Amino acid sequence: MEAICIETENTDPERLRRCLLKQVETWQSNGLLQEFNETCKGPVTIWDCKVVSDGQATNLRKLAAQVLADYIVSEIEPTLLDKLAALHHPNLGERERGQVTGNVRQRLLREEMLTGESRRRIILRNLEEFLQSQDQINIEGFIRFRLQDYQRELLELINQSADDLAIEKEYQDFINLLKYFVEIQQPRFPEMHLMCVGKGMVLCDDNFKVLHREKEQSIEGADAVVSTLVTAAPNIVTIHINNFPGDSELLSTIRHIFDSKVKMCFGCEHCRSEK
Repeated sequence: MEAICIETENTDPERLRRCLLKQVETWQSNGLLQEFNETCKGPVTIWDCKVVSDGQATNLRKLAAQVLADYIVSEIEPTLLDKLAALHHPNLGERERGQVTGNVRQRLLREEMLTGESRRRIILRNLEEFLQSQDQINIEGFIRFRLQDYQRELLELINQSADDLAIEKEYQDFINLLKYFVEIQQPRFPEMHLMCVGKGMVLCDDNFKVLHREKEQSIEGADAVVSTLVTAAPNIVTIHINNFPGDSELLSTIRHIFDSKVKMCFGCEHCRSEK
């Protein structure tokens, strides 16, 4: 009589036990499974699944592969992501590591929704191929040696997420420094106005006298506008929003630096006129 032997070296085998027990009753009621036994050999927990007849072995292998694929994605993957983040980015604190792994999981879900290609399907295919010729599977060994591409993909996503977090932290540190400069300086103007004129930008004082002009809305121009505003440290920054892109990074930066000092104008005689 054929049997499938499932092993785990996990010190907490309860998660896999629950996944298997959910299916055992169904397998037995369908006349597929005759025996389901659990034994322990040191740190290894073993489940023997014996079929009613040898002809049912193929069906049981496919069903077991589905259970194990679900288990790997839902139970093992979060732990694996955390281990990869801790191993390859030891400088990250627990909170930052949680951000990195959380971003990876969200990205995986988005990519699967866009491409329709499920990592579960890839893992399942590997499991089915393995169980076609093997009647014993060690979960950790299978992940370690048969899912190397899957692990490399997870590590690549972890690295990208960690890099994104570092860039975001650098940006936030930079913003906080500029906010500090603004707070400690004496305001040179009660109010300054930022307007888009043609392809360029102008900064005006509270009487709409032009103080600074940029011919192009470029990165260099945006940096010059921010520098001028920080140096002037006005009490109010009014942004005349007409003609600025809705997702303008410049406007977002100014909002972060000046916070409640920022006012938005959505149309007035000044921002509609030519400068």
